[in-house]
Amino acid sequence: MKTVQIPDELYRRAAELAERDEVSVDRLVAALVHERIADVERIQARGARGSLDALKEILSKVPDVPADAADQL
Repeated sequence: MKTVQIPDELYRRAAELAERDEVSVDRLVAALVHERIADVERIQARGARGSLDALKEILSKVPDVPADAADQL
């Protein structure tokens, strides 16, 4: 088991969520870290299947015109 330090405010917010879910802060944090790691691994796996050349080919088909006024910042 490892100890991780987090800011007090973040811990307070995690404790509130844990209380609502009727779990310990440790269990909540472990679940959130597990979920985030799974997200990163899923994104990396999808990226590995992609191709920069294929992306460039697709983007080359997009007309080179200014964005609509509603789409501009």
